[in-house]
Amino acid sequence: MSIPSRRDSAALLLSLDPPAWHLRHSRAVAETAAWLALRAVEAGRSVDRRLVEAAALLHDVDKLPAVRASLDGPAHAHGSACWLAERGHPELGPAIVGHPVTRLADGAWFEAWLTGASPEALIVAYADKRAGQKLEPMAARFGSWIRRYPPEERAAPTGGGNGWSAETVAAVRRRAGELETRVCALAGVAPGDVRRLAWTARAFDRARRGS
Repeated sequence: MSIPSRRDSAALLLSLDPPAWHLRHSRAVAETAAWLALRAVEAGRSVDRRLVEAAALLHDVDKLPAVRASLDGPAHAHGSACWLAERGHPELGPAIVGHPVTRLADGAWFEAWLTGASPEALIVAYADKRAGQKLEPMAARFGSWIRRYPPEERAAPTGGGNGWSAETVAAVRRRAGELETRVCALAGVAPGDVRRLAWTARAFDRARRGS
């Protein structure tokens, strides 16, 4: 088992021919997660920064056609974990599987996950809630997501995207807020302080040059 380096993580993602939007999102999540992990370490927490960075960069690989074609129906994030495990990186899975926003609709699942998740998993999940194509406040990220999936397009006459009622949307946002509180406390920062740690440009450049 191994955690891929920055360069190797970038090379693995590039091998899947990701579109530009996927790269922008993956880089935004990875750099936000890296910043949080660094701040957590500086605050005296035990966090595997390399694991956070690799998991965050590769968290959405199961959305890419090259990966989807090789999978047999696992839910989003579990597909990424399975695909990465098949390539010798099973340790990334636990840090990836909790990131989909849809998981927050299940209150029992969320409470159990929040209690037992590793710092790395919490950071990756939160970074995904803060980064779409760029780092933004969580409210803006949720607003963008709801606009993309309005209720009339997803058979949700009572509100919210993803086929959720207004009540469920409110619960999802509340749970996301709990995640934000937990991760920011871990890193010793306020939500408005969160930044990106620039590392992906160099990793992708090295991956493309094969150095």
